This record gives sequence, C-alpha cells and structure tokens, in this order.
Amino acid sequence: MMDRYEYLSAYAKMRHGCIYEENRGIGFFRAEQLKRMDGVEHGFTARQGGVSPKPYDSLHLNFQKPHDLALVRENFSRFADAAGIEYSSMAVVSYEHGTNVIKLDADDAGRGFNKAPLDKCDGIVTDSPAVTLITNHADCGAFFIYDPVKKAVGLAHSGWKGTLGRIGANVVRLMQRCYGSDPKDMIASTGPAICKNCYEVDAPLAARFDAEFGAGVCTSPGREGHAWLDLEAAQGIQLIEAGLKCENITLMEKCTFEDEEHLFSHRRDTAKLGGTGDMAAYIRIV
Repeated sequence: MMDRYEYLSAYAKMRHGCIYEENRGIGFFRAEQLKRMDGVEHGFTARQGGVSPKPYDSLHLNFQKPHDLALVRENFSRFADAAGIEYSSMAVVSYEHGTNVIKLDADDAGRGFNKAPLDKCDGIVTDSPAVTLITNHADCGAFFIYDPVKKAVGLAHSGWKGTLGRIGANVVRLMQRCYGSDPKDMIASTGPAICKNCYEVDAPLAARFDAEFGAGVCTSPGREGHAWLDLEAAQGIQLIEAGLKCENITLMEKCTFEDEEHLFSHRRDTAKLGGTGDMAAYIRIV
C-alpha cells in the first residue's frame, strides 16, 4: 500500500504513453520499452480491419461474446497475419474476471482456437516460443510482462475485479515459481483501458481500492455516492510492490472510452448500441 506522495514519486519514474502502428489495415498499440527489447513481441489491437457488423464493427476478437464465430475466426486470422504470428500458435484465456493465472507449454498452442478452451483463467504465462498468449478486452486493462533473462512472458486481462485482486502480481509470482524469474529483471506494461476521468464507480467499491492500494491514491471524489477510479494506478502499484523497478514499468494511458475511432468500450457502447466488440492483447517469445 502507498500513500499519495509515494505513488506520485513512483509515477514520475515510470514510463508513460504508447506507440500506435498499423500493418495491413490493422492497428496495434505498443509500449516503446517492450517494443525495443530483443526476444519479445507484443501488441494491443485497434478495432478496424475486420469483418464483423455493428455493434462489433469491425475487428471483434472474442469467441465468448455472442456473434458469428466464422467472422470472429476470420478476424483472428487477419489479426495473426498483421501481427506476423501463426494462427495455430495462439492460446486465449477463458476469462471470468478473476485472478487465476496458469502456465502454458508448447502443447497448449491452439487452446481456445483449434483445441479445447483453457480452464477458467484471466492470466497466462509461458517460456515456450511455440505459444502466443492472447487476452480479450473492452475497457478492462492488460498486463504485459517479459523476463529477458529467463526468456518468459506473461499476459493478463485485468478489469476492476482482477486489478483489485492483484492479478498482475499473480503473474509475477507464477513466473518466479515456474521459471525462476527475478522481478527486478522484468519489463512490464499496462494496456489501453478506461481511464480515471471516465470510470465512475460506487463509493463502496472505491473504498475497497482505498483499503487495498492506499487512500486516495487511485480514487478521486465523484458525484454523491460515487468516485472516479484509476485502474492503471492500481496496476502500477501492484507491479512495484511485487518487486518490479519503476523504470521498467510503462503505463500506456490510452483510454478506451475516449478513443471511439480506434477502441471498443463496453461502458460507452453497450448502452447506446446494445453491445460492443473486443480487442485482443498478445505477447510472445521470438
């Protein structure tokens, strides 16, 4: 737990922002520090370049949402081609907005695609170049984690439940246990998510974040009975408290709610359109 002064000091040492790149009509948000690293590739998709109709238009990447699965498969095929990865290498979380993280091996390539889905999980780790880790997002944040020493990666879907339950720290701990990773060697980034200016929650939930991460560190006053919640602050804090160096952490600070052109948003779109698509995050060893 941090007080606000401690967090502001840590925040000043972290990296901020993201790079946007396009390939074959499909956009990707990336952390500059991770992008410069040898041995790893990562990205977070934009919404354009797919074949799904409204309200999933157009690069909808989630088999767990009701939609024409053939179109979702075509979207994933286009995504894989643009990212330069093998379709058969991908393994996607069977997310439940929880904190479970599981280890994947080469045999898990294709899970959730041409093989049976994974057990319920929101985070996955691997040290196998044969597997590309995939998560789904539509306002919920992401954790990208890379250990360049042990050549291992982790990825997590992190909404408010996963963030409050410290799923990012769970990824770090599983990489320590499975691969002997040292958090001080890890390079990490959050992903695009609904930002602190757009994510209003009720007062009881805000109080839970205050109790877990420090009073007023990732919350600020809202209208009566509500508060604004900064998911990325809570995500950054848990990485620091798990042992990562501040200078090895990037906060992308890209708001899904604000950028309607590039990003789906469950909170923005569902009320007015009846639904929305999902982006995908990926990371792999190369």
